[in-house]
Amino acid sequence: MQQTRIDGIPVFTAGGRERTTAALVFGVGLRDETFATIEVTHLVEHLAMAALPRTHLRCNAVTDVDSTAFFATGRPAAVGAFLEGVCRALADLPTERMAAEAGVLQAEGCTSGSSTVSALWAARYGLTGPGLTVSAGPGAEYLDEETVRAHAARWFVRSNAALWCHGPLPEGLRLPLPDGPRPVRRVPPPRPQDGPVWTHTDAPGVGLLLASDVPADAALDIGVDVVQERLRERARHERGLSYAVDSLTLDLAPARREVAVVVDARTGHDAEVAGLLWDVFAELCAAGPTPEEVAHAVDGLEADLDDEDAVGAQLADAAYCAATGLPFRPAADTLADWRAVTPEQVTAALRRAEPTAVLAVPDTAPWDGPAGVARRPLCGTLPELPEGTLFRPPLVRRLLDASARVALVVSGEGLAHADADGDVHGIPWSRVEAVVPTDDGRGVSVVGRDLCCVRVHPDLYGPRAVAAVLERAPAAALLGRPASEAPEYAAV
Repeated sequence: MQQTRIDGIPVFTAGGRERTTAALVFGVGLRDETFATIEVTHLVEHLAMAALPRTHLRCNAVTDVDSTAFFATGRPAAVGAFLEGVCRALADLPTERMAAEAGVLQAEGCTSGSSTVSALWAARYGLTGPGLTVSAGPGAEYLDEETVRAHAARWFVRSNAALWCHGPLPEGLRLPLPDGPRPVRRVPPPRPQDGPVWTHTDAPGVGLLLASDVPADAALDIGVDVVQERLRERARHERGLSYAVDSLTLDLAPARREVAVVVDARTGHDAEVAGLLWDVFAELCAAGPTPEEVAHAVDGLEADLDDEDAVGAQLADAAYCAATGLPFRPAADTLADWRAVTPEQVTAALRRAEPTAVLAVPDTAPWDGPAGVARRPLCGTLPELPEGTLFRPPLVRRLLDASARVALVVSGEGLAHADADGDVHGIPWSRVEAVVPTDDGRGVSVVGRDLCCVRVHPDLYGPRAVAAVLERAPAAALLGRPASEAPEYAAV
């Protein structure tokens, strides 16, 4: 692998191919948005691609939780023209296409709200950082031109980009991205946690999330590999309850790593699979892995690094790290780290991570959780309704409709809602992420940073309830309706 710079952008290259595969990577993704601007990065990506001329080149783009990449494979000259075209488009987005591309995003429907990993991130961070991936947000149609251009001007700049190229580097390649300072990425604070917790989510699978503050934590990585192997043996091979066990690592900062283990389950057996996952993890925290299990994990990494596309994977990793500001470790160094890890070090790493553990199980599964592990609801709950102005549906409706046996309290501190099951959800005004108008413009949905969402509509609580919420909610959180659907709010 060689490294150079073109127009101030780090470029990682390797030969060995006649055709060229290249990707321009930016250190921006879904984690860098807010609830109100969910999809803005994806919309920028779509607008840039829409500005390019039609081509038979194999090319595409992808927006992920923490990066955005534009990539192509073909003749070097064609790939070079594609990359230069992307840079020029990002410098002057065709925002006249915003409405059309917002519709394309709706059709694409690739939000990850039902992902087990997204639910785990949300359980840790709420509606901030990677936790935003649990929600579709208000919708791309709420984004205006000023917001989209400001996002592009901040994040899609040369100081926040890197390029990797496998095969001949296009001759005379130019990358005319806009100038701009490298943006500072916010690392969201996690919800307070002093021990392992479990939670119900609306995601379809079972998952376990662990955090580490040790950079490049090889011992924890091996421990997670052993968790997967033991779980695969028990849940799939011995009991036939699961098909796939997988893991995903997200580095929010050099010293903040989130590692998720996710597993599917046969219908009706989610709780049993969740119990197996926790049992495997608890066993390894208590007694650790065997030397043979550690050696098997190292052999697996060595096999992965011996893949025919290992060079391309290392190029992609180098560019990703350069774009996101993470330290890059060559594959050989990572393998050497793994080979040096002992079973005792794996045990210690798992024990360090145990207090950060979040176990997720679908809310369709009746389960009381592992013994000794506290249940933490996914959203903010209260023991009872607080004092304040009480709003309720009319008595007759409550008598005839069980779903209308709800209550709303509006106070100077926040909003509280008792649902039909008797659970009380609270949103302090300081934790309001957005106030979104309902489709008919007569009510609002108040979205809390801790994943609570309360719908306040005059048909349920009366117009005075809507007025009370609008009077106290942070003005900056109120979202206007899309221009095509004015007026913003109906009079109350």
